[in-house]
Amino acid sequence: MAKSSFSPSPSVLFPGRGTVWSLFRDLWVLAKARVVSLLVFTAAVGELLAPGSLTNHWAAALAGLAGIAFAGGAGGVLNQIVEPSLDQHMRRTYRRPLAEGRISRGVAIAYAGLLLTVSIAILAVWTNVLTLVLTLLGTVGYGVVYTLYLKPSTPWNIVWGGLAGALPPLIGWTAVTGSVAAMPLVLVALVFVWTPAHFWPLAICCRQDYEKACIPMLPVTHGVGRTQKEIRNYAFLTLAVSLVPAFLARDWVYGAVALLSGGWFVWMALRLQKMPEGPEMDRYARKMFAYSITYLFLLFTWLIVGKALMTYGIV
Repeated sequence: MAKSSFSPSPSVLFPGRGTVWSLFRDLWVLAKARVVSLLVFTAAVGELLAPGSLTNHWAAALAGLAGIAFAGGAGGVLNQIVEPSLDQHMRRTYRRPLAEGRISRGVAIAYAGLLLTVSIAILAVWTNVLTLVLTLLGTVGYGVVYTLYLKPSTPWNIVWGGLAGALPPLIGWTAVTGSVAAMPLVLVALVFVWTPAHFWPLAICCRQDYEKACIPMLPVTHGVGRTQKEIRNYAFLTLAVSLVPAFLARDWVYGAVALLSGGWFVWMALRLQKMPEGPEMDRYARKMFAYSITYLFLLFTWLIVGKALMTYGIV
């Protein structure tokens, strides 16, 4: 993979040629909006599972989602501010705005500051201190701790760094209740153990890029075989944790969905483990990565569906 012909320039104060739409698109990518949308979704589920979320606390619920969205965007920008030179070596990131120099580092820093300021203001006014603190922990954990320290120093970066991305269900819950309970903590644990099994298949596909960029991802430092085993282990762990909410809520509809979709996730991990290194394995690893996103979406969606069915006495 050749290095991008575009290089970030400190002298660029504002984005160059292009339409307003292209600027909006670059800001959207810079904030990692697609990743943030998953954070907001899991936070929304945490809010909807909380008692009285829509009847008594809808303003706090909306403020919590907005705060998480802006803070998550700020974390995404901080992540790209730190590593534009690394992004240039990755096939999936070399077209990012900072990597190609379409947006300058100074503008990106200002953008991150604006997003974070708006998030703090919204959460401070319309939610509570606990929600604000947890949101800031998640933002700093991803944008600073993971990006600056974990990612370049340890192959287990995604395990410990994944905790920041696992907090939104708890943040959503605390936004409307101001307190902590067993259910949101289990959901945090679920996202936490799901993250390595979700990300490492992609890391297998991109192992050569990570090696060129000198990023110690597990397939680079410990080999593909060890990574396949760890994906299997975390897939089993994800299945086990995903069943806990069914017992907490006595929601057997969700439990059935969790068992079937998690069983398929484990089956994919077992199949991936048996595949020899090569193009076919890479294609299957990417397929598993894509399914893992659908899998998490299914779990969280059926938590809400199951609650609705029980609330209205359907099951």
